[in-house]
Amino acid sequence: MTPTTAGELQQLCLLYVEDEDIARLSIGSFLRRQVGELLLASQGEEGLRLYQEKRPAVVITDLEMPVMNGMEMIRRIRALDHDIPIIITTAYDDDAHYCPEADMTILKPISFMELLQAVKDCLAAREK
Repeated sequence: MTPTTAGELQQLCLLYVEDEDIARLSIGSFLRRQVGELLLASQGEEGLRLYQEKRPAVVITDLEMPVMNGMEMIRRIRALDHDIPIIITTAYDDDAHYCPEADMTILKPISFMELLQAVKDCLAAREK
């Protein structure tokens, strides 16, 4: 069953990877109230490690980050799991930042409601 209600989302484990502290804290605070477990990482290498340890149901990630960027992290996650929904959050809308391995891209500044709907839409699409 696709989690479309608040109660169903409360069963979800979600990974959010963002190097900007303010964005990570504000969006993380919002997401923490929506899902059962929220994993936060400040760069791709940490995000990949958390993914491998916890196997969240959804990954939301920025692209431009230090140590390991979002595209590399996504490629490595896809090598482990082809079906996990992955949502990119980015300020860039150009071909250099296009990532075909992602299910959806949301341009910054991020609307909390748009992000939440993207999570629901990605999960629903995976269930079909």
